[in-house]
Amino acid sequence: MLNRKDLDRLLAIGGPAFRQGYEKLTGMISGNTGAFDVPKRVASLDRYGIDYQLVAPMPPVDPNNLSLDPDTELKLVAAFNDGMARITGESKGRILCAGTVSMAALETGGLQEVERAIRQLGLKGFGLTTHIKGKPLSAPEFRPFWAKTAELGAIVFLHPASTANSTDRSYEARYNLMQVFGWPFETTLALSHLVFSGIMDEFPGLKIVAHHLGGMIPFFWGRMAESYHPRLAGKRGIETRMPLKKSFGKFYYDTAVGDNPGAIRCAYEIFGAGRLALATDAPFGANAGDHRMKTYPEVIRRLGLPERDTARILGENARKLLEIGKFQ
Repeated sequence: MLNRKDLDRLLAIGGPAFRQGYEKLTGMISGNTGAFDVPKRVASLDRYGIDYQLVAPMPPVDPNNLSLDPDTELKLVAAFNDGMARITGESKGRILCAGTVSMAALETGGLQEVERAIRQLGLKGFGLTTHIKGKPLSAPEFRPFWAKTAELGAIVFLHPASTANSTDRSYEARYNLMQVFGWPFETTLALSHLVFSGIMDEFPGLKIVAHHLGGMIPFFWGRMAESYHPRLAGKRGIETRMPLKKSFGKFYYDTAVGDNPGAIRCAYEIFGAGRLALATDAPFGANAGDHRMKTYPEVIRRLGLPERDTARILGENARKLLEIGKFQ
């Protein structure tokens, strides 16, 4: 949804690496004329009675996923954040935006850009993939990022990324298996690293939203509880001192798992309504994501939850997290 001027700026800074990511992205949404069109996106919100939409940079063009030197990566991040902020203005506040961050340049201007994005540009947080070129998000060099986002109260939206080395399991390349099954597994690994490394203990103010209901975590909760029983924690190198339910219960989990009320009920029973938030994955999906925007809210309503819990999942949790309206 970046305008032509912003896109040209990104192409100029990012060079061939960004162009390759952008071409991959446009290939993924080929024929989706509404993906980059702010008025069309707002019209879609109106059509389905949705008040606000949160968008974030997509992984193929996330500077952290591109082959860039740290200085160029940081310049690209700043340009990206400027463009994301303009989207909110163009939509008259209907489309809220997360920016991006240079994880390779945190100590050489990256943390200042994090602060600028929140305090000056008014972005709601940051989109981040589940690993940074093969490094887990719990790596020591990334701790300053978690400290700064906790300090600012910024939200981090985790989106899965394919493995750093595509030959790790070459058979995943067929049938789109990595995206369908590998991505949720990557999310599971990322959340587990953040918990077991002690980061969620060290920075209790973190606000992290996990895509696709957190991957495998709700469904495998019983297995996790047995495998990470407190008496085994020391043997497995686990640094968190919180009970498992409390530590994983600090995350928010979005409901973008298709027409699957059973999966959402599973997460609801583990973490409760207060930790779930409606997501549609638009503009992906049929008709530029319109099918998902129309049907995904109905999946929540079909669960037959108490009215209060349904309202929290459909919007109240997101309003509070994003500080919209009466929650500001």
